[in-house]
Amino acid sequence: MKKRTDRAYNKPRRIPKIDSVLQNLVSSSPELSKLGTIMTIMSAWKETLGEKLSAVTSIVKYENNILYVKVTGSAWRNEFFHIEYEIKQNLRARLGKIKITKIIFV
Repeated sequence: MKKRTDRAYNKPRRIPKIDSVLQNLVSSSPELSKLGTIMTIMSAWKETLGEKLSAVTSIVKYENNILYVKVTGSAWRNEFFHIEYEIKQNLRARLGKIKITKIIFV
């Protein structure tokens, strides 16, 4: 019997990353623009702080131009409090029209 070469069985499909799926969803629906804003802030936060520092933080919410960030411990909270101004400046440069007036470390 002749082997068929025109069909590809078990060919791996490329699954899109969740970030790109959510970005497409947010851009197509204005109701989800707040979610898009938070996703943009989370991405800029990780780029600004780097892997190690962003691992000890998590963004809780963004409301009235104030960013609420949960920190793993009080020592980290104190360190981030001292560099809050620098973080805000770097985030403003990355975010453009999204404004952050204050960062509250919880």
